[in-house]
Amino acid sequence: MNKPALEVHDLRAGYGGGEVLRGVTFELHPGELLAVAGPNGSGKSTLLRAVTGLVRAAAGQIELCGRDASTLGARERARLCAAQPQVEAPVFDYTVEQFILLGRHPHRHLLAPAGPDDLSAVASAIDDTGLRDFAARGIRSLSLGEWQRVLLARTLAQQTPVILLDEPAAHLDPGHSHAVHALLRGIARDRGRAVLCVSHDLNLAAAFADRMILLSNGGIRAAGVPHEVMREEILQEVFGCAALRVATNALTGRPGMVFTS
Repeated sequence: MNKPALEVHDLRAGYGGGEVLRGVTFELHPGELLAVAGPNGSGKSTLLRAVTGLVRAAAGQIELCGRDASTLGARERARLCAAQPQVEAPVFDYTVEQFILLGRHPHRHLLAPAGPDDLSAVASAIDDTGLRDFAARGIRSLSLGEWQRVLLARTLAQQTPVILLDEPAAHLDPGHSHAVHALLRGIARDRGRAVLCVSHDLNLAAAFADRMILLSNGGIRAAGVPHEVMREEILQEVFGCAALRVATNALTGRPGMVFTS
């Protein structure tokens, strides 16, 4: 197997002296889509913030493309790892195209004109996310679902080997949600990117991910291919719901979550 693009070793991190993540260890390889799931407060968003450097690790090590992330400057890290936050409000009324161009900041000076590589990356991200008809619109005029796709496009325009996404399908209707997950799987497999996607939708995660990690109380409760993680006894325990069941999709062979009542 190829070398990991992201390695996390015994990571411990939190806020104000409190520990949220407790000894988290995993690898993410190029060409792989890894889904991270878990109940509210289990440490999913904290994990992404630790990898991007927004939260300082109290212990453990994070490596990006074989480099100790703690030794990287902000621009160096941004050339290796792009992140889409769960929540971000538009501040200035950029057009969609202008906002997506901000994703090129690690590759150019802020005041420098966009070069051919920048324009090509932005055009590709716009096409990938189906935003061609929105390119000239102001971002403040967008619906929540449209805005979510613009955030994804900015992340893709950064063109990094590692991509981190926190609930990229939030506010999207079922069709667009399915399209986003299919796009992420294609970006991993066809372009060799290492994609980590935090998701509350376990069914979509299990349908598209190569592997899954289930966090609980700041640690990894289960990890592996979807069938190894999507097990009734594990999900009932982690989510505290005895009505939860797991069934195999007859069309895809992938596991899915259902409720008895």
